[in-house]
Amino acid sequence: MSISNSQLSNLKNAVSAGLKAFWRPMPMTAVEWADEHFYLSAESSYLEGRWETLHFQIAILNSMGNDEIRICNLMKSARVGYSQMLKAAMAYMLEHKNRNQLLFQPTDAAAAGFMKSHIESMIRDVPVVRNLAPWHGKKHRDNTLDTKKFSNRRQLWCLGGTAAKNYREKSVDTVIYDELAAFPPDVEKEGAPTFLGDRRLEGSVFGKSIRGSTPKNKHECQIERSCKESGVMLRYEIPCPHCGEYQYLQWGGPDADFGMKFQKSEPSSVAYLCPHCGVLGTYAEWMPQQYKGIWRDRLADLATKDGMEWTTIEGKYVDTPEFVSFHIWSAYSPFTDWRRLVQDWLKAKDDVGKLKTFVNTILGETWEEQGEKLDSDELYRRRENYISDVPTGGVVVTCAIDVQDDRLECLTKAWGKGDESWAVDFKILYGDLAKPGIWEELDNFLLQTYQHESGNKLPIACTCIDSGGHFTQEVYKFVKNRESRRIFAIKGVGGVGRPIVSRPSTSNKAKIKLFAVGTDTCKELVMARLQILEHGFGYCHYPIDSKFDEEFFKQLTAEERRTRYHKGHAILEWVKVRKRNEAFDLEVYNLTAREILNPNYDALASHLEVVEVAEDKPKAKPKRRFKMKGF
Repeated sequence: MSISNSQLSNLKNAVSAGLKAFWRPMPMTAVEWADEHFYLSAESSYLEGRWETLHFQIAILNSMGNDEIRICNLMKSARVGYSQMLKAAMAYMLEHKNRNQLLFQPTDAAAAGFMKSHIESMIRDVPVVRNLAPWHGKKHRDNTLDTKKFSNRRQLWCLGGTAAKNYREKSVDTVIYDELAAFPPDVEKEGAPTFLGDRRLEGSVFGKSIRGSTPKNKHECQIERSCKESGVMLRYEIPCPHCGEYQYLQWGGPDADFGMKFQKSEPSSVAYLCPHCGVLGTYAEWMPQQYKGIWRDRLADLATKDGMEWTTIEGKYVDTPEFVSFHIWSAYSPFTDWRRLVQDWLKAKDDVGKLKTFVNTILGETWEEQGEKLDSDELYRRRENYISDVPTGGVVVTCAIDVQDDRLECLTKAWGKGDESWAVDFKILYGDLAKPGIWEELDNFLLQTYQHESGNKLPIACTCIDSGGHFTQEVYKFVKNRESRRIFAIKGVGGVGRPIVSRPSTSNKAKIKLFAVGTDTCKELVMARLQILEHGFGYCHYPIDSKFDEEFFKQLTAEERRTRYHKGHAILEWVKVRKRNEAFDLEVYNLTAREILNPNYDALASHLEVVEVAEDKPKAKPKRRFKMKGF
């Protein structure tokens, strides 16, 4: 029996077509796949080009793609390539493993932005993913701003994490939470975001939850809580270039016994002090050691080099854990040398707000309030003698008014460069708040001026009156015709992460500008500034004056932050430790007034020239009025 070449060819093609259903690609790890296929897009990367996994990224990226690991946490700083690792893992699971994925961003706007600048550019620039998207660059029902449907019948959603509806009616294999610390702890009173999102994994054979974030406040941070639940915190240990002892890099400071050290104000002097051999090593000596690095948790007796094989610290092979957490910070990044880290610290060390940002975004650690209960006696002893009502450093005056049933309490403060502040005046106006007399007295109080050390007179530039409790309508009536003098009504709003003050709303009966105040945020900042001990940035001065007596400082320290647990979660809240706390509230309202005013301290200081006070000198001409920054 003979057969022609064309028949042989047809037979070969038929057999190949029949066997094609059984074809599967060679298994690849996430790192192997990314190094072969992934590409860094110009829109979302410092450097455009082919991806090459860094040594410390290998175990993280492989853990994201390892089917045996069900939950993968990453507590990280900025500048470690997390967004790129996340996209590489998503592309790997889409193309290589055919997985449906759901990515949550903190808000809908953040989700839309991530889809535009990261996901769509990734689809365009990674050929194997581009082949699954015939609709790319076209208007198509499979190509929307929140959903991409691919030709392998897999879908990718990118949604905001603040709306409960986004957690419903989806069945996926992978759920990803980007910047988890910025998510609300309770999504529309339906539960924690990770609890709601992970419910979408039910029924998936290889369900995976990936959670990554720069951390925020200790005890409140969701990525910190998720890492604690895992029971494993892996850190990248590298050997000392001088003695070979393995250790993870730590921030030290100029006076530290080990870690990153430097001479004060000299970033170029930075070096790493090994606690084992006591030798200082440079950035150029330590960084090449990263290829020898191992991820370890010595307390959990767990280690891995690549996220695929897991051992004890001694090297004995163990089963792959289902729940892992990694911590990485900027010292390991090749995109930031250590001198830059020291420069960032020098800029932040005298400012509580900046220092918090440094701890969160550079060290990748949670921020912990120091001394969350203040000592009233210590604050009382810090009082000073002022030469004038307003010392030289103060350049603008604000006023805060607390409304009680039978009185109005008023505190004026002067502000200067770096938000250094000076308490100037404290007055209590007693009377019937339902009658106009006390409000007329308040108006006269707010019209007064204060003597500056330069000889100038300073008026009250901005006033905030609390309208959230007592005599709300009377407050509205008082401020209605005085907003041109920057006398505003405010209302406190609780909740972690709210801005100090939001844009004013006029949706009230009086149609006045009502400012919403983030009371938790304000109290946190006031508490931090009251703890500053050196004059300068953020320091709070108080005068030796009978008005500022021991009772005033007891009220100033009448609240403290405590941790309580609700359904197993730690929650920080402000608690009154004594009944009277008006002085603390007045500090909060003055901070709000300063935020609304947003003064340009340098411009204001330039207008405070010294006035000659000798009798034979002509009286100085009044200064030209000018518009303050922010108005």
